[in-house]
Amino acid sequence: MPGTADFIKADFSGTLFPMKTNLIVLEHYEQELAEYISTRVLSEDHPADNFLPQQRVHATKPRGHLRRTVKLDPVAEFFLYDVVYRNRTIFRPQASPQRLSFGYRFKDGNHVSVHAAYMEYTASLVEQAANYKHRLQFDIASYFNTLYHHDIAHWFAASNGVTEADAGSVGRFFREINAGRSVDFLPHGIYPAKMIGNEFLKLIDLSGILKSSVISRFMDDFNLFDNDPSVLSQDFFRIQQLLGQFGLNVNPSKTHFDKSVDNVEETLSKLHESLIEIVDGVEVVEGASGFDTVDVEKEVVSGLTSQQVTSLLALLRDDSLEEADADLILGFLRSHSDDILEHLPVLLRRFPNLIKHLYALCATVTDKVALSAIILEHLKSESYFVEYQLFWIACLVEDHLLGAGCYGEVLVKLYELSQDFRIARAKVLEIPEQGFGLKELRSEYLKTGQSDWLSWASAAGTRTLKQAERNYALDYFSKGSPINFIVAESVKRVEQRDA
Repeated sequence: MPGTADFIKADFSGTLFPMKTNLIVLEHYEQELAEYISTRVLSEDHPADNFLPQQRVHATKPRGHLRRTVKLDPVAEFFLYDVVYRNRTIFRPQASPQRLSFGYRFKDGNHVSVHAAYMEYTASLVEQAANYKHRLQFDIASYFNTLYHHDIAHWFAASNGVTEADAGSVGRFFREINAGRSVDFLPHGIYPAKMIGNEFLKLIDLSGILKSSVISRFMDDFNLFDNDPSVLSQDFFRIQQLLGQFGLNVNPSKTHFDKSVDNVEETLSKLHESLIEIVDGVEVVEGASGFDTVDVEKEVVSGLTSQQVTSLLALLRDDSLEEADADLILGFLRSHSDDILEHLPVLLRRFPNLIKHLYALCATVTDKVALSAIILEHLKSESYFVEYQLFWIACLVEDHLLGAGCYGEVLVKLYELSQDFRIARAKVLEIPEQGFGLKELRSEYLKTGQSDWLSWASAAGTRTLKQAERNYALDYFSKGSPINFIVAESVKRVEQRDA
């Protein structure tokens, strides 16, 4: 029967900063980890054991914006997935056919895919736009970063079926991981946090004072539909008042009245229009967060003709290429990754936010030597990187480039560039490469007695050493803190063939 571990593993690759250190602890120490949380961290008898304040990180967003969040340590991450999984029945389906919300819950034993839910949502927008004359769309400004700790804690405690123990532990968890600050506490990019954020907004869906014929919502993207524009206006005021009770505000720049799906293409870039002409079976839907292109025919990706591929590659060279266009083109060309290789330097330089997409594409690149050279040149030629870029380039090296070309130089360069970014540097340290001076670098972190991501990742990076050498280093490291001990014991259990 599926459990917390399956939930974590299924969501792992979709998170913003997936650290394999956490997976190692999960796979080799799950039972003891759960016991440590319940008998030590959550026990009043052990005041020295708590959830730690979490490491601040910044992921990228379109147009140079940053997403501020935290990377959870192995203990905190397991707790959040576990408490949400055990209470998964409080995350309900949509309220009614007139009050629609999509995804971020469990169905038939598994969590609903974000992609599947989003496709259902965009299809709903097209359907409702055809049924009603008027539409109002908006989203909440910086939703996760402005939620108030006590509002979420009280909502969770009041939910049917939540035990007093779980209610208290969730409130404590959110308070302690954020060092007592009451806002900016909810982690981004992990499914259980998204479930919480989505379910909290059911208060809007269930409000009896709203009169719109249909309200369709994907997380904090709202779409109101009705034949009477005055109804939409009145509901817009009411929703803002409801949100205001929790310190939440609507984003003015993403609020649109009567901007229907039918006239979206008028505002598209010429390049985007060219893209639609090249690839048949594509519809454009506008949500509060921008334009979304829906792939109506799944087989269009694998069924591109050579002429279509050539035309799409030509668009990648266009100086007017926008990030959304590039992202869509890369999606269509994902089975033609070798053709994209020559465009990779430009894409890496112009679109930092696409690095995770490029990571996935590079899995099928056959010329690994050329790929490693392109990555190294990019790291040497650019003057500034954000942490998200360096992190995912390190993931790319570990998963797609180990042993190929100049990958050792790439690792060393990544380590040097990540001086100001703890999670990106930790990602480099957890890669189990023992050459190029990395073993010696890890040794320094393991000897200091520090208990943070740099030392935990260094411990994980020793997993391919011979058992005696590995355990000698981990024995001293494990004495630094309870989490050090948990990580050390987990790594010791890794079989050499699994490392």
